[in-house]
Amino acid sequence: MLTNIDIETLKTHQNCSPETHILFLKTHKTGSSTISNIFFRYGDSRGLQFILGSDTLVGWPSPFRISHTLHPNGFQPNFLCSHTRFSKKTMNYLFPKDRSKYITILRHPVDQFESVFNYMGFGEVYNLGSDATESIKGFLRKGIEFKDIFRARSSVLARNPMMFDLGLDYKFYQNASAVKDYIAFLEKEFDLVMITEYFEESVVLMKRLLCWSFIDILHIKTNERIAQERAEFSGNLRENIKRWNKADMLLYDHFNKTFWYKIEMEGKEFYEDLATFRRLKEVLHKNCFGEATVVEVYPGKYAKTLSLNPNVSGVSREVCKKLIVKENSYLSYLRQKQLYKSPGPIDTTIIEDDQPNISWSVSKDFQYDPLPI
Repeated sequence: MLTNIDIETLKTHQNCSPETHILFLKTHKTGSSTISNIFFRYGDSRGLQFILGSDTLVGWPSPFRISHTLHPNGFQPNFLCSHTRFSKKTMNYLFPKDRSKYITILRHPVDQFESVFNYMGFGEVYNLGSDATESIKGFLRKGIEFKDIFRARSSVLARNPMMFDLGLDYKFYQNASAVKDYIAFLEKEFDLVMITEYFEESVVLMKRLLCWSFIDILHIKTNERIAQERAEFSGNLRENIKRWNKADMLLYDHFNKTFWYKIEMEGKEFYEDLATFRRLKEVLHKNCFGEATVVEVYPGKYAKTLSLNPNVSGVSREVCKKLIVKENSYLSYLRQKQLYKSPGPIDTTIIEDDQPNISWSVSKDFQYDPLPI
């Protein structure tokens, strides 16, 4: 299948041992499903153990607890890469920091918030209609009050969605010191924060961190939205998204800087790896896939996906096919595969701290001050 590139080179690891205990904290609408597919294929092919829930969400939007998972039955988990909410104590218990790698991914908050807003249907949740552009404009004319963040299960993402997934309590969204302290905390917790806008650079950096091979990080973009669902940015819309999601902006700006610092520390070999990987992806696309089609990925949710090249057969066809398996399908398959290890949910002795009884209106540092739109 990959006739234009030396296969042995693609399989070569750096002078280190591959990492096999990885916590990937998925964030919404950042390309995280594509990264999860990489981990699914890697762990599946090696018989490694996944933390799984009963569906695509592991306890979300509650902070992660062992009671949300299917019982690992004494097996040390290798991967957590389903949607859940960061919870240090429980996650550090299952994935000890001294022998695990912690990874997440961020996207520019303007594009990510627009994607979350329309994918989750917040226009209809807040009675603003279903038009992709007008509903988000109506929302951002004044934002919402603290109490309205609970209008629907998904509406906890209606402000600073990446910070929410990463565990910052929404009560602190307007508290400058709390936000900055939490960013510093996340920097200590995560070994790599990937950036959606630099996806290929991100997966090559991940390859080097995990001591994996080029073949291990093969991927095809999944869950790509169709153009009709996107809002049109004009006037002050972009600026208001930044103001409403100030905590996410600070988060993104910080880790965008650390991302490029990490690349700089890798030296020129990083760019040699990047060039090799891009050539590999070109060959992969040419051999594996045809035109993109629109398919239903979740009930009522549609996305673009590539169709398999009908001329691909045998082992190559299986390799290509797994690249485009939807997350729901892969998780269902893994649950069946691990059934003998996972008889059902269990409770945990890991106790979370009580949440403070405040609201974001207590702090005014990042109080929303919209421009007219």
